[in-house]
Amino acid sequence: MFISWQQKAIEHTVTKYSHSQQYASVVTRRQNGHGINTYVVKIANRECSCSKWNRFGIPCSHAQKVCAYNISAASIVKDYYDLMAYNNTYFKHFEPMQSEDYWDDPNFPLVHDPTIRISTCLGRDQTTRIHNEMDWRQTRARQEAQQQGDFSIQENMPEEDC
Repeated sequence: MFISWQQKAIEHTVTKYSHSQQYASVVTRRQNGHGINTYVVKIANRECSCSKWNRFGIPCSHAQKVCAYNISAASIVKDYYDLMAYNNTYFKHFEPMQSEDYWDDPNFPLVHDPTIRISTCLGRDQTTRIHNEMDWRQTRARQEAQQQGDFSIQENMPEEDC
């Protein structure tokens, strides 16, 4: 992400920059029908209005454009991406689990809760709610139009909805 955002930063323009407050305004270039957006970058707070820097902990392309003038963007990446943090995470050895036969007995009864069920199918569970006429938007709009005496809504509806 860092490298791809760094390449993307080349196309951005810093329009306003406050060195004392470390705020900047970055304008993106138009690409593929998208673009010409303005983002506010706050270097001191390590945040950008696009919120990618906040979410990923890696300076977004807007922040990297601002950093290109006075500091290294790699120096403001979150600490958990550091090699030392990675090594410290896996420093201790993990003990493998023994067979279930060697586990201690729990001090409480294990009771099956039938309300908790584990889905065996992929996808979203089917709803058990019974649908009524309020669930059909077109029907409700048509009924409201009939009550108000406005039949122009019915004329604009597709044939399959009438």
